[in-house]
Amino acid sequence: MKNIAMLFPGQGAQYSGMGKQLFSRYEFVKDMFKVASDVLDMDMEHLCFEAPADQLNSTENTQPALVLCGAAAYRVFQQETGLQPVVMAGHSIGEITALISAEAISFEDGLKLARARGQAMAACSQPGETGMAAVVKLDRTLVEDVCQTVPGYGEDFVIANYNSAAQLVISGRTDALEQAKVALKEKGASYIPLRVSGAFHSPLMKPAASEFANLLKNIGFSSPKIPVIANVNAKPYADVESIPTLLTQQISQSVLWQESMEKLVAGEFEEIKLASDKIDLFVETGPGVVIKKLTSVLFNDALSYSLDHDEDKEPLDKQLEIDVRTIQYQPAFLGKCMAVAVSTRNNNFDNSSYQENVIEPYHKLKEMHELCTSEERLADASEMKLGLQLLEQIMTSKGAEKTELEQRFREIATVTGQAQVLEDYLG
Repeated sequence: MKNIAMLFPGQGAQYSGMGKQLFSRYEFVKDMFKVASDVLDMDMEHLCFEAPADQLNSTENTQPALVLCGAAAYRVFQQETGLQPVVMAGHSIGEITALISAEAISFEDGLKLARARGQAMAACSQPGETGMAAVVKLDRTLVEDVCQTVPGYGEDFVIANYNSAAQLVISGRTDALEQAKVALKEKGASYIPLRVSGAFHSPLMKPAASEFANLLKNIGFSSPKIPVIANVNAKPYADVESIPTLLTQQISQSVLWQESMEKLVAGEFEEIKLASDKIDLFVETGPGVVIKKLTSVLFNDALSYSLDHDEDKEPLDKQLEIDVRTIQYQPAFLGKCMAVAVSTRNNNFDNSSYQENVIEPYHKLKEMHELCTSEERLADASEMKLGLQLLEQIMTSKGAEKTELEQRFREIATVTGQAQVLEDYLG
């Protein structure tokens, strides 16, 4: 199976009409738009498809719209392929989309957070007095060196986004940015002002971060079912407790996108279990092609695609063809566990023990399998691991030897293609 990294875009990727194709093709996407409209008390269909540019580009609107469209795109990917990525990451607001998709935050709570985050950041903006600009065609080290010579660096302005070695974004007070502009252009940089009025990902956003932190106290979080790399430290979230802390810090600290991607490609994260020795595909999941282009800049040989780009559909489908076919013709994981449980010879004739350690866990396996079947989905990683624990309990109670356990687990790995989930059982 290919190692897929799902990457979710941030502010700047939005455009009028985003999500409309998915909305017209999938009923569950229409349901997601309706839920979002109800949760946010605004017409998300109108905002994404018909609203004037200034309304869509308003920070408090852009952020929940991007989260909605990114989450919908991921749901469609799951529905059409049955595949699961090995890792997720999101650029700025895209990190909330990643956490929703990794089931660390509910869809509804993620939308609320995106709206509140956008409102807090907009309230902290000072039109005409603060802003952001992209700096390109100049090496990252040289940009840092030049910025450090400009008065106010670190307080009045900072490097907000480390996107690639030759694409950075600075953020801060416009008078400080103007001084930085002069110094950077003298060294050959191209300086491109961004259409935002806030100094995002800079110390000037600390009041917004503080307001956002208070809201996070009322949100329920879970451990991500798929590793998610955080912007502020370029590492996967270590535990559920770190989610509110890192999301808060992200508002006023730099986005370490280049470092995150380079560490991922270098295989530095023990939390991310790869089927082979590298990331095979980078898939931008949400509006536009910004992240796809960034990935191509970072890694010349990367296979990078956007789910939103029509021209990418055929080559991406071709890359995924074998994996999708494998999933389609594999027996359901929990169903295979049930079959192994039933076919294991019983040497346990203690009725009480048999009831507790064979019958009851088998019923639990069956319930899980029937739930997945009724919801027309595959078991997720946590369900598969629980299924294996129940199967091990059943087989051990029946008196199976260690060699038989290993043989049957290897059989499950082979026919289901889920060797990664079974690594603790295969020795």
